[in-house]
Amino acid sequence: MKSILLATDLAGETDRAVERAIKLALSFKTTLHILHVCPPADLSSKENVPSSPSQDMKERLNSYLASNKELASVEHTITVKENREPFAEIIKLADEVKAELIVMGMHGKAKLRDRFVGTTIEKVIRKGNRPVLMVKNKPLGEYKNLLAGTDFSAGSGQALQLALTLAPKGTLNLVHFYDIPDTAIGDKITQYAGDVIETSEKAKLEKFVTDHGAELKKLADGQPDLHYRFAQGEAYAGLLREAAEVKAELIAIGAHSRPSLMPYKLGGTAHDILTNPPCDVLVANS
Repeated sequence: MKSILLATDLAGETDRAVERAIKLALSFKTTLHILHVCPPADLSSKENVPSSPSQDMKERLNSYLASNKELASVEHTITVKENREPFAEIIKLADEVKAELIVMGMHGKAKLRDRFVGTTIEKVIRKGNRPVLMVKNKPLGEYKNLLAGTDFSAGSGQALQLALTLAPKGTLNLVHFYDIPDTAIGDKITQYAGDVIETSEKAKLEKFVTDHGAELKKLADGQPDLHYRFAQGEAYAGLLREAAEVKAELIAIGAHSRPSLMPYKLGGTAHDILTNPPCDVLVANS
C-alpha cells in the first residue's frame, strides 16, 4: 500500500480515524494524505472576511495534528478545500493521489438531510471506486479479529483481500448468509428445495475461498488463519451475531446497491452496517 487518504471533519468522533490512519501509514511506511473540506464563505460576506475559510481551517488542522507525535514519523500532506459537497473533494483527491484506502470517522447524529440523501461516507462509497474504512473504535493496536461477509461479488472479494492486507497476521472469519424462500407447496417440497439451495450455497462458498486462496496466502506470507462457514438468515442480523461471537474489530464487506425508492442512497447490508456498526467497517466497491 503506497497511498492512504484520511478525510476528517475535525469533529470529536474523528480522533479515532486520525489515530488509525496514522498507525496504518506507519505500518505500511506509506504516504498519508490528510484532507478537510469546509463550506465556502458566502459571496456577500467575503469582503468582510480577513482570510478565507480554507486558510483558517488549515491553521486549525495543523494545530490539531501537532499534538500527534506519531505523525512526525509519517510522510504526509495536508489539504483543505472549500466545497458544499465534501464527498466530491474526497473522491477527487483520492483519484489524484491514487489512494488505495480512504479512512473516515463516523458521523455524529444524522441530520434530517442525511436521512434522505445519504451521509458523506455513503456518497464516497457509492460515487467513488476506492475502498473506505470507517473507524468507530479507538485503535489499541493492529486488527486481530476480522469478519468478512460475502455475497460472492467482486466487491466482497476485494474486501476479503483488503482486510487481510490490513492485518496479515489476524484471524479471518468469512461468512455467507443465504435465504430459503417459502414454497407454499408442502413440507417435503420445501425441505427438498432447502437442501438443494444449501448444497449450492456451500459449493459457491468453497469456490469463492479457492478462487481467493492463492492471494490470501500471499498476503499472509503463508497459510492465513482463515475460518469460513455459511448460515441461513438475514445478512445484517447475522453479521452482528458473528461480530459479537468472534469479537470482531473489523467487518469487511462489499458495497451492494439495490433498487429502492431512493436510488441515490447506498442500499443493502453495507448501508445497514454503516448506520449501526458494532466495530470498524471496511467497504470495498469493485
